[in-house]
Amino acid sequence: MEEIKAMDLESKDLVAERIEQMKALFPEIVVEGDGSIDFEKLRLILGDEVEEGDERYAFTWPGKADAIRQSQTVSTATLRPCPENSVNWDTTHNL
Repeated sequence: MEEIKAMDLESKDLVAERIEQMKALFPEIVVEGDGSIDFEKLRLILGDEVEEGDERYAFTWPGKADAIRQSQTVSTATLRPCPENSVNWDTTHNL
């Protein structure tokens, strides 16, 4: 019989994961002592690939920056199905 394994009840910390990936790709951008990222050094490394200035097209709206910040926070919330409030629960084939 298979053993049931407990699931991690917390979402991934995507920001920390991305920072670690950046540190692995560009170890020279890590500030000695506190381990933070030197974005000026990263900008120098990337050279012409860094977009500077205010002139560009963008899809934006009020609250977009806050929505991005909220999407990157660690969550312990869980979505649970509610068959009694669902429409055609047995036939929708939705997960």
